[in-house]
Order: sequence, then structure tokens, then C-alpha cells
Amino acid sequence: MSLPLLNLDSLSVRFADNPPALKQVSLSLNRGETLALVGESGSGKSVTALAALGLLPDNAEVTGSIQLADVSGSGSSEIVGQADRKLRRLRGKRLAMIFQEPMTSLNPLHRVHKQISESLRLHQGLTGQAAYQRSLELLKAVRLPDPERLAQAWPHQLSGGQRQRVMIAMALANDPDILLADEPTTALDVTVQKQILDLLRDLQQSRGMAVVLITHDLNLVRQYSDRVAVMHQGQLVETQATPELFANPQEAYTRHLLGSEPSGQAYPVPATSSRLLEAKNLRIEFPRPRTSLLPWKKPSSFVAVEDQSLELREGETLGIVGESGSGKTTLALGLLRLQSCSQGSIQLQGTRLENLNQKALLPWRRKMQVVFQDPYGSLSPRMSVAAIVAEGLKLHQPGLSAAAVDQEVCTVLQEVGLETSARHRYPHEFSGGQRQRIAIARALILRPRLLVLDEPTSALDRSVQTQVIELLRELQRKHQLAYLFISHDLRVVRALSHRILVMKDGQQIELAETEKLFTQPQTEYTRQLLEAAGC
Repeated sequence: MSLPLLNLDSLSVRFADNPPALKQVSLSLNRGETLALVGESGSGKSVTALAALGLLPDNAEVTGSIQLADVSGSGSSEIVGQADRKLRRLRGKRLAMIFQEPMTSLNPLHRVHKQISESLRLHQGLTGQAAYQRSLELLKAVRLPDPERLAQAWPHQLSGGQRQRVMIAMALANDPDILLADEPTTALDVTVQKQILDLLRDLQQSRGMAVVLITHDLNLVRQYSDRVAVMHQGQLVETQATPELFANPQEAYTRHLLGSEPSGQAYPVPATSSRLLEAKNLRIEFPRPRTSLLPWKKPSSFVAVEDQSLELREGETLGIVGESGSGKTTLALGLLRLQSCSQGSIQLQGTRLENLNQKALLPWRRKMQVVFQDPYGSLSPRMSVAAIVAEGLKLHQPGLSAAAVDQEVCTVLQEVGLETSARHRYPHEFSGGQRQRIAIARALILRPRLLVLDEPTSALDRSVQTQVIELLRELQRKHQLAYLFISHDLRVVRALSHRILVMKDGQQIELAETEKLFTQPQTEYTRQLLEAAGC
């Protein structure tokens, strides 16, 4: 009888003098199965995967055992305490990992084929043309179109889905026995998510790999895993076969996770609400780089948004969905006058904005604010929370006293559910959900009428997503805010939006009331999006 391919026995990890990151975790992975590791941020999912690869930093104190079965399956070798030299032979050859953000995992200074060839050289001794041909085979295996062209590309020239496929090709280069996938689809559109996970499942079946899928998306867990291990605060809470766990969770925390799926509806728009924003026939285009020295061979412009018209009432949310490159964010930037439009009109509270200069626009800026996808990237690490939140207020109301500014900061922090004492701390001291609340507070302090929310929950755990959605609903009801909500998570869009605009290649594919769009989609593209999202 063969041993489990990977077996963790009473694994504990502590970093310096901090509380344990993992506490007595015992878990096994069988050949050919997909095990999902789920739990909120800080639960220990990624630490578990890094421990299995021997990639924990030097200040990590590791106790317990991690046994990797031999190729024959009759014996096993210990990973904990193993010399780096031996671990390097295992990484990439028997254990491989796909990280969450491929753009930060790929080297921007090397072409795609060179990055794949590096692993082939280290583990198989392949160099030159042999390594290049093997790289092409791997790019074909992950179903990338035109692999000869993409092999010569730089990472920044690829889309998010293409970069993730390159990461998969690198991980599969040496036919590993175990593939650890850490949030491999978090930043991808629902259709690309489905393509990537279908690809992983097909490759797993053809190669007999075992897969550890680390994710906070329970819908993906239900579709793609054989077993689920639930983690909370460094402990293993529950392990069951996937159907049994979703049908009959045994632990309270598991039930809490399963109940954290976005649900509910936006508050109804009051019948007396007036029109806040109106855009007609917007067109946004970007010049292409010149490829010829001949003056009459001028390249045509790239049209990012074509003939878009929409309107938004006070207290209403318009969800904007579509794949990457569909023009969602570009449209929002155009409406905010942060991107120039080549044609069309924009009215806010009856005033035309498209021809106003920057000075004339300034009073209108405070009425239009934006919350970005990554709160850590959009909050300055060198500024305290008080300085971050008050920055816009000091620009638009320079006559306010320091005491008045501090009072406004305290008021808005309480509105978004944070303690007033938080204003003296810095962004790195907060969780992802708390940082997003700070970003919302920064936008709200100017008392805007329109908030553009660009993927504000995509990087958050499900339970935190639910909290942010409820916060946004309550703020909208209280202040009659209008939202433009951009997201690729259709469940979140459904929970917050009154109407939904579907975009593809810069064009409007469908615009409908939320429930009508989900129950009676009018176009094939919308049906594909809903199917990919499992809605």
C-alpha cells in the first residue's frame, strides 16, 4: 500500500517571538487528488505551502514533520531540517508552485522562453535549442496561441491570463508530482479563471499530479477540488470530501465561511431621486506607436471605449462587468475626467464637464471620488491614516483649522467602522479589509455624490467582502451616494448593483436591471460570463 504523497504531521511554525503562524497541523495529500486549502487571510494557508517547499525565511522556527513520498511510493524523505542543496533538487522537479501575482513572479528583464529554460537547465541540463524547443512544447501544453511569438515576448506584453499560463508552464517544466497553486486566479476575469482551472484539471489528469489549491473563492473550491481543508488562525479546523463539507459542515467556523458568500440586494432607489450623471456617445482612443518613418503611414488609433451612453441617479449603483481589456476602467476614468475623451458629453448635476479646464474642474472633483482595487498600493506607507484621510480635505477646504480637520477625520473613520485611534497608525498595521475601509474614508470625507469603486473587494476574503458590501450599502442609504461599481466578481456585483452594464472590446453588450440580467440574459456573451461565474 503506497504512502500519501505528502504528509504533514504536527507541523508548527513560529516567526521570531510572534504567536505561532501554524499550530500542530496534520494533513495528507494523496496522488492525483486536488486538495483545497481555504480560510481567511492570516489563517496559515500560504505558510503551509511555503513550509512544504522549504521556502520559509531564516527566522522561522519549524517543528513537526513534512514527509514527501519517494517516487516508488514505498518510502519517504523528510523536508523539515533538510539541507538547502537537497531542497533545491526537489523544488521545481517534484514540488512546484504557482504564485498569486504572475507579474511580480516573472522577471521583467527576461523573455518568456529564457525564464522557462532556466528551470530546464537546472533540473534536466537542457540548454540552447533543446531548451528552447522544450519551452515551446510547454507553451503549447498550456494552450497559449502562437507560442513561437509569445516565447520571444516580455512579461509586460502579455495579458494577465497569458502570464498565468506562462507561470503554469514554468511549474510543469519538470513534470512535478505536486503542484501548489496559491490563489492562481484571484486577479483574473471569471472566463479566464475558468479557462485556467479547466487547464489545470486537464493537465493534472494527463500527468497524474496532485494539486493543492489555495483560494478564498468557495465557488471554485466546490467545482474543482476533491477534498477541502479549512484553516483558521494557524490551525486546521476541518477536513472533508468537498461534497460532504458543503452539504454538512461540522465546525462553526466552516459554517461561517460558507455563509459569507455575497448575498442580498441593494436598497431600492428612492422614487424622488434626481439624475446625477449622464454620459452620451463617449469615445476614448489612444494613439498607436508609429512603426514607419513614412509620414503618410500614420497608424490608426486604438479605440478603448466606443459610443458609450449611460445615466445614473442619486442613490443608485451601476455595475460594470466584462473581461480584462473590455474598457471598464477606461470608461470610469473618462467619466471622472482623468482620461480625455475624443467625443461625447458628460454631465454631472446638469453641468457639462467635458470642456472644463483643470481649474474649473476643481470644485467638481470633490463630488467625484474613487476607491481602487489594491488599498495597500493606493495608500502611502509614509503617511499616517489621519494624513491620508485628511489630504483631500486640506486641498478643497484649506481654511479649516487643525482641530476641525481632526474632527472630520474621526467622524468619517467611525462611519466606516474604524476606531478613531486608528488615525495615529500607518497602513501596514491594518488588515486588507481595514485598509479598504481607510480608502473609503479618504473618499467619503469630501462628501462626494459619486463614488467609482474599481474592483474594491477582489483582493479580500469572502467574509471581509461581505462586510465591505454591507458597509457600502449602508453608506449609500445614509448619504444617497451613487456608485459606479467595476468588478469581475458577478456575485458581488449582484449583491450591490441596481443595474448592470456588460462591456466587451470597448462596446456596450447589454444594459439591464440586475435580476433581469441574471435570470434573462439577452446576449450569448453575457450567458458565457454568468456560466463561467457559476451564477
